[in-house]
Amino acid sequence: MTMTTDELNELKRYLRIDHLDSEEENDLKNFYKRATISVKNKVGAIDLTNEDAKEQFVQACALLVEHWYDNRQAFRIGNASYEIPHSLDSLLRELRYCYGGDSSETN
Repeated sequence: MTMTTDELNELKRYLRIDHLDSEEENDLKNFYKRATISVKNKVGAIDLTNEDAKEQFVQACALLVEHWYDNRQAFRIGNASYEIPHSLDSLLRELRYCYGGDSSETN
């Protein structure tokens, strides 16, 4: 899934990132591409023709990108955790049970 410039700018606004060099932008695009794959793998088929489902899907991907972007180091010292945020689990559950479609509908 290739991100448009508008989608990238929207993601950067969500992540509160003012400036990225081209290498960092490519990293962010790759995080998003992997997030779309991961969300689809966690949820199963999603009917992305449904606008509500598409909004939830984009939000879940943004949350996952935020988590990965903020936790890029190999390990942490102290009590900080790498656990996936509860809000992402909630969105994934909604996508799975409210907007699941059959495999022919998956985009």
